[in-house]
Amino acid sequence: MGHILAVIAVVALLLFARLIMLQIFQADSLAQTASAFRSRSYTQEALRGRILDSEGGVLAGSGAKYNVRADQKAVSEYVKYGSDGKIKSAGAVAVAEELAPILGMDRAELGGILISGKRKNQWLLLAKGLSTEKWREIEKKKIRGIFPERYMERIYPNGTVAGSVLGFVGKTEQGDTVAGRAGVEQSMNSVLTGKNGKLTVEVGPDGTVFPQAKRSETPAVNGRDIKLTINRDLQKLSENLLHDTVERYGADWASAVVAEVGTGRILALADSGTYNPADVAKNMPKSFTSPAVGSIIEPGSVGKVVTFSTAVDQNKAKPLDTFTVPYQITMPNGEVFHDDEQHPTQRMTMAGIVAKSLNTGTVQIGDRVPAETRYEYLRRFGFGARTGVEIGGEEPGILRPVKSWDRRARYTTMFGQSYAVTPIQLASMIATVAGGGVKYPLHLIDGVYGAQGNFEPKVTGRPQQVLRKETAKTIMELLQGVTKKGGTAPGAAIDGYNVAGKTGTAQILGRGGTLAGTVGSFVGAVPAENPKIAVAVSVRKSGGVAYGGMVAAPVFSEIGKFAMRMLKVPPSSVPPADLPWTR
Repeated sequence: MGHILAVIAVVALLLFARLIMLQIFQADSLAQTASAFRSRSYTQEALRGRILDSEGGVLAGSGAKYNVRADQKAVSEYVKYGSDGKIKSAGAVAVAEELAPILGMDRAELGGILISGKRKNQWLLLAKGLSTEKWREIEKKKIRGIFPERYMERIYPNGTVAGSVLGFVGKTEQGDTVAGRAGVEQSMNSVLTGKNGKLTVEVGPDGTVFPQAKRSETPAVNGRDIKLTINRDLQKLSENLLHDTVERYGADWASAVVAEVGTGRILALADSGTYNPADVAKNMPKSFTSPAVGSIIEPGSVGKVVTFSTAVDQNKAKPLDTFTVPYQITMPNGEVFHDDEQHPTQRMTMAGIVAKSLNTGTVQIGDRVPAETRYEYLRRFGFGARTGVEIGGEEPGILRPVKSWDRRARYTTMFGQSYAVTPIQLASMIATVAGGGVKYPLHLIDGVYGAQGNFEPKVTGRPQQVLRKETAKTIMELLQGVTKKGGTAPGAAIDGYNVAGKTGTAQILGRGGTLAGTVGSFVGAVPAENPKIAVAVSVRKSGGVAYGGMVAAPVFSEIGKFAMRMLKVPPSSVPPADLPWTR
């Protein structure tokens, strides 16, 4: 008996020692192990910043969406009680009765899904893409075993409007990270992207959160909102006009850039056939790059604006200087040039040469200025260099050094050939002339909203004086003749406003030098005496002719009319410039 008691005493002593070890020396470690076993961590997804238009309208935003998941085992144990406290229904049938009306599903079908499969699933998908409001309806039912799977969805409430400007978001090649893949979504991704948070709680076997247990939370930091210079209404109108133009003339594409004179703010950067950023997977465009920044075209006679501006700025020509202008002319180096249409030899002023867009007059004016000087002015206007606008895919154009110009290029560069530009560069050019000869960096980003909601305006580059103010005023007077009766673009006129502008039609050459198509352009500013907007419109057509005065000028006119109303610009109170065309 004594031996038995001794053994019992030893065992009790060992158990007591073990208890002391667990309760005192290993208590913290064991508690941590138990806590870790019960802990569940959830990602608190950050909202991507919004992209707003110039008036604060939402162009791109983010919203929470929910998938509904079910634990089939827990659902099978669900009991629904009536108002009298008695069991009304139970299991999958009861759950289907509760959820089917909210999910818009047939009760029998939903019930079948809930009991499907030999092996019961604890994470069975019932429905996808529910709104927050719908999930809250489900949550109020308090059905054990029904869980939300929350995710963020990028929302573009205006469909295709500004699609090529906004771009889209998608998963990267590096993994499941969602990031901007084109447009402003890509160029401003680091600003728009937030930082996810984390919530850690302790739960019981049935998934119930212990309310008194330790809880750790790192809040999500949402991305910052960006405000664009784009006006949504003007953008939409411009896109519709371009789409109609492409349809009417069977063109490949058309673009329009509307800039605010004196600031460089882009009020519209529009393309025909733009895509819906929310639906790129189903309707994949040929290119995500806007033709306004990524398509290289010869400016054609629109490039004469630089030639005329250079000659006036260098004091080599004046509006009333008179020239003998034949249909065909041979220059001192033997190169021969002619105009687009036959006409008799005339004595014409510079004003008339501009209004009629005569090549044979233009080369005489341009020949008064050394080629090196003209090249320098082309560079000053920004040709051969990117504007720096904040969307990807921008091309610098093509402007070869003057030393590489051959005998013919010396003259063809005077009327917009032998070099190439993008539509946005043409917009910058006309905005520079309209802005008193000052080139303001074109930009799409107005600013960014800080964490506290404070607006931080974007700091743009320093403006550059390209022309003397007097030169710019003279050129604006000369360009008013283009939109008058007898000029090349009466279709660009806007009732009640003086309009200055220039047409251009550039040939696209195919194999063997055959005509493969044309690009018709128009650049202009309104009101001519005190410009508020500058616009460049380009239309590319394969296999045919698209004259700038025919396809692009009317688009300018409609955009100008709308913009004048939108900006509340009063009609011109002074008569248009009236310079004689002949002597």
